[in-house]
This record gives sequence, structure tokens and C-alpha cells, in this order.
Amino acid sequence: MTRRKFFVVTAAVLTAALFLTVAVTASETQWWRQSTRLDFSKGDLKGAAVSSDGRLIPAPALKEIYDSGEAFIYSAHIDRASNIYLGTGNNGKLFRVSAAGEGALWAELEESGIFALAADSTDRIYAATAPDGKVYSFDSQGESSVYFDPGQKYIWSLAMDAQNNLYLGTGPRGRIYRVDSSGQGSLFYDSSETHIMSLAFDLDGNLLAGTAPNGLILRLTPQGAPSVVMDSDLSEIQALAVDRIGLIYAAALSETTKVDTGSGQDSAQGDEEGAETVETAGIKAGKGLEVYRVDRDGLVDQLYSSDSQSAFDLKVRSDGSVLIAAGPEGRILSVDGDRFVTYLADTREEQVTQLLERDGNLFAATSNLGKLLRLETSGQEPGSFESEVLDAKAPSRWGRIRWRSVNPDPPVRVRTRSGNTSDPDETWSSWSEAYPDSQGSPVQSPLGRYLQYKVEFPRAAYSGSITSPSQAIEEVAVSYLQNNLAPQIGQLTVHPAGKALTPMPNVSGAGASPGGPDGAHALSLPRSVRNLEGMSPQLPPRTLYVPGARSFSWEAQDPNQDELEFNLHIRRQGEDTWTPVEEKLRRSYYALDTASLPDGQYFLRLTANDRLSNPPANALQSELTSKAFTVANRGPQVELSAPVVDGRQAQFNFTATATSSSLHQAEYQVGGGEWVIVLPQDGITDGGQESYSVSLSDLPPGNHSLSVRVVDEVGNVATRRETLRIR
Repeated sequence: MTRRKFFVVTAAVLTAALFLTVAVTASETQWWRQSTRLDFSKGDLKGAAVSSDGRLIPAPALKEIYDSGEAFIYSAHIDRASNIYLGTGNNGKLFRVSAAGEGALWAELEESGIFALAADSTDRIYAATAPDGKVYSFDSQGESSVYFDPGQKYIWSLAMDAQNNLYLGTGPRGRIYRVDSSGQGSLFYDSSETHIMSLAFDLDGNLLAGTAPNGLILRLTPQGAPSVVMDSDLSEIQALAVDRIGLIYAAALSETTKVDTGSGQDSAQGDEEGAETVETAGIKAGKGLEVYRVDRDGLVDQLYSSDSQSAFDLKVRSDGSVLIAAGPEGRILSVDGDRFVTYLADTREEQVTQLLERDGNLFAATSNLGKLLRLETSGQEPGSFESEVLDAKAPSRWGRIRWRSVNPDPPVRVRTRSGNTSDPDETWSSWSEAYPDSQGSPVQSPLGRYLQYKVEFPRAAYSGSITSPSQAIEEVAVSYLQNNLAPQIGQLTVHPAGKALTPMPNVSGAGASPGGPDGAHALSLPRSVRNLEGMSPQLPPRTLYVPGARSFSWEAQDPNQDELEFNLHIRRQGEDTWTPVEEKLRRSYYALDTASLPDGQYFLRLTANDRLSNPPANALQSELTSKAFTVANRGPQVELSAPVVDGRQAQFNFTATATSSSLHQAEYQVGGGEWVIVLPQDGITDGGQESYSVSLSDLPPGNHSLSVRVVDEVGNVATRRETLRIR
């Protein structure tokens, strides 16, 4: 059924209740529940983390150590004295941050970006640049000199072996160069790839190389003999890492990784009201990112995937977990051996580009903007989590807040605040006092449309572990009751005469009656149950042609999602009384049999109310009145004059009159021939009365039946017949 066939009317009468917010309370209590990874990952993590099994747990806080003032940090290196070097862009600056957190510009190079850093056994620093790639070496004072120029535009990666041989991954010709400790360089391997994006060494001293655009991991012996470790389905191996037992980890990206608000492995979890899902990562292919683990026999295990994220660096920890430096949300992710993901930390920046670890201290470098952060694992600061903002859709009265904890000793603290702007600002209430009862405490925040909660974890001793399994929040739930708002009627459609919208026959074979006999208690069920398939009366109608029928359909919604009931009344033009047509209707269409109505112009008034979901004193309604429509049960009248015959030619005249509507069309037929449309004398059939004159020629001798048919605008038909004699 297409809308182009509808006659859509505008609102002739729309009561003020449609847009008036009435300060009465709806009856159905609603719950805002957060218990999944997707729920918690939308919040702000400050010393808290989110696991993929839907737990909110304590985690290291992020502390800013140094702000480079540059837009991008492309590379980072930490030496044995815990000095951290930061290679930036787009001004070719190299910064050094001491173990005490004191940072300063250490060197400035001619090229715009420093894409890789490395150090030899004496902690001499080497920096690779692009474009017009060169490798620079630095003395202890930061004085630089060109160490090697491979003649390539890009140097993407560096790796130093135990003999202080430096390896360079370049592009766009996909070559690897080796520079010995004396500074003599040579071509080590010329690949068929375009770029060598990442380099690392396995435990046997072989060089691993990640390529683009075919996403290969190559293994090269010290003599340069190549083999393929893995062929990814994605296009670029951005990062490589090897753990203490020789497992290889790799992050692969696509060329067109989407940059949006996705949060890791895309999932439908949480879309269905009341549903909760525990999931692992890496089961499905990722369109933007895939992280792999390759064992020493070459078996590949996908640990993590995402359609929307990128990964710029990997760090393997001694417990077997893998840290992922991700964007575009600027997050650090942790994936354990069972592929469970923890959203470990949120930065304020767009990308985490580098991860460093020294003596149990973890550092992260970011881009947009270029900063150095430290993960505070000492437990000196309490962790906190601020939820996303609940939009209750209307000013609401808050009920109770409750939460489910694991090992709640010492207890977490939960607070709330509320307001009437979508982003918390100075107009919001202050954070409430901590609620005392996890089983259900009355929310102290004032009435409003928006609410936010905060979880505060007490100080914890992490003992070098990234997250603390000793405490967890598995669910937070807040009840609320919206102020009732009137239903909203969007449009009312009067369909052409004769079109009857009727309910579809019930063809369900399930045998179950949702809501009990006759659906008696269906409206009493929770909305999450009531919205299941089969519980709604809104089935699409079927369309039939029924002479004299007038059908109506409408679109209406309720801001509180209350169940709506419709009442229909009709009024004849010129009269004041509205006559009931149908009451307590729950469908959004109705077919009216006009056979018992006097001819004339009529209006339909539609009233929508929400009494099914509210106490009588709180129920509200809205009205909408249609444009006038015609009821014409009396067909048109036709007066046909006797034909005038002249030889084999004839002429006849007729007059058509429609008493309650306009005429639509006139036709005639001679004998059993085709019906021929005829226009009136004024050239257009559009009035209540029209005159017609028809001339016929070349008629064969004999008696011929002459029929005239007239149709009015609502489909009523009148015919007349005469006999035509040709001698």
C-alpha cells in the first residue's frame, strides 16, 4: 500500500493537549539497566575498566606525564635508565622525558615525521624519518647526524638485533636494509610488497616483517632467506610483538578502516530490551582490525576483531595478556588468553599510538594531541566510572538505584546527579551523597529528564596487576517514572471512496493466547514482554473494494510509549453534534459503512488517549479532525432524449445530475461495442450537472441498443438505455 494512493489531510483541529506538557505521572515504572560491555563502554573510565563479560572493575588510572605540544606522537622508546623518547610530527621534533617526568625538546630534524625509534646496547638512540627517509643517530646530548640514507621516501620501522645491526623497513618499494654497527648499510631483502610497516625479532634471531598492501608476516633468516608466517585477510600489518615463549602477535588493519563511534567487536548485544550477553572477542572477521596470535608451529588464533577500530601498537605482558593501543576513541584494550576483552583505559585523545613498559611501569603515547601518559598501578588513587547520560525522554521522578557487586568489601560508592540538558553542565545538580544500600536506595537527585551515575572504587593495591579481580560491578539499575505527556497524532488520512481497510484474518497456528484468554492481562505485562512478536494488535490491514465504504488511517505515538486507544466520532457539515462511530479502538485504521448516512459532507474526529497505561486521573488525550469528505449514497440521475436519426447518422443528448457529489465521467455504448468516453458541452466533467451531445455516423441498418453510463466522484453509477433504428 503506497502513500501516493492516499489522500492525506492536514490538522483542522489539534487540541492544545497535543503539545502541552501536563505534570502528571505515567503509571508504568521503567528501569535503566547497565550490565553489558556495550553499556559500560559508553561511560567515562577513570581508573576503571570494562571486561567483555560485562563487569566494571578497578584498573589503573591514567596520569599525564608530559604534553609535547605536538599533534602526533608516531614513535616512542624507553631506555634502561627509564628515559622516554618521543618521535613526533608534523615538525620532526624528538622529545626526551626523564624518569622523574621532566620533559624537553631533545632534537629537531629536517623531515616532518619521526616514525620509528630504536636504541643499541649502549642506549644510543636512532630515529627514522619520512618523507625523504633517513636514519639519524644521537649522542648523549642530543646532537644528531645522518647514520644511514637508504634513498627511500619512507622509513616506517626499525629493529636492532643483539649484534647492534639495525634493520630498516621502508616504502614504497618494500625493501629492508641492514646497517651494521660501523654504519655500513646494504639491502637485506627486496620484497614484492609496497611497504614494510613493522619489524620484530623472534626468539631464534629471525627477523619478522609486517607488510602492506597484502598484509603478510614474513620471516627472514639472518642470511635473508624469506618465508611467509601468515597471510592476513586485511591489508596492513601495523604492529608485531613476540612474547617470552616465542608466540607472535600481530595487528592487521584494512586500508579503509572506518572512523566512527564503534566500540570494538561489533555486536547486537543490548539491542533487545531485557537481554544480556557475555561475549568473547575475535570470533568473527573484522572489517577494520584483527589481532592474531601465531604459535611456533604456525597455527593462527584470532584474538580480537573490530569493524571500526584501528590498532597502532601491541604490548605482550608476562601473564599472557595483550595490550592494544587503539583508536579512534583513544583506548587501551587488554585481551587475555581466552579472548576476553577489557576496556582498560580511556584517554582524552583520539589515538593511543605507542605502549611502553619498564620495571612494571606502563606508559602510553597518544596523538591528537601528542601526550605521554602513565598507568598508575600503585593504587594510590581511587578509580571511578561515570556512566553515559540516561535520557528519560520526559521530566521524570527517580525511584531507586541498586547495584550488584562481587566481593563488596571494601564497598564501592555509588552516586547520582540529574539535570535537564543532555550534557552535564553547571545547571545540573551536584553529585549526591554515596548511597548506603546496594539492594535499593531512593535516588536523592531532583526530578529531571536526564540522570547520570558514578561508581567510585576504593583505593586498591594492584601488586603490579593491570586490573583487580577482587571487586566488580556486574549491574547498575535505576527505576524512574516519567511525567505523563499527551499522545501525539501525526496525521489522519481519508482514503478514496470504496476502499475498505479491514483486519487481516488470524492465521496464527501457535495455539497460545498472549496475555491469557482474550489477551486479558497483556497490557499489565512489562513493556519488554509486551513488545514481543504476537503481543501487538497492530497488524497491517488488507484492502478490499466495498461500494459506499470510506476508510481512515492515522499515525499516532505516545512520548511515554503508553498504549494508545482511539475513539472516532463523525459530524455532518452544518451540524454541531458529533456522533460516536467507534470507541476503544486499538488499530490505526477504520472502515466506515456509509449506507445509513444521509448524503452530504462530513468530518471525522479522531481522539487518542493513554488511559490503558495510566490511572484515570492521570490519563491524557489529543484530538485531530479530518478535512471534509463526501458521502453520496444516491447515484447520479440521467435524462436521455430520444435519438434523432438522419439516414445512417444519429444524434442524441443527455443530461447527468449528481445530487451529493460532483460528476466524474460519462460514457456511451452502441450495441455491444466498446464504451466511449464523452465530454460535456463545456469541455470538462466536474460539476454537479452536465449536458452532453453525441453525433454518430456510418451506422449500419437495423436496431441498435444505445446505453449511457455516468459515474460520480465517489463511484456511484447510473445508466440509461434507448433503441436506435437505422432504416
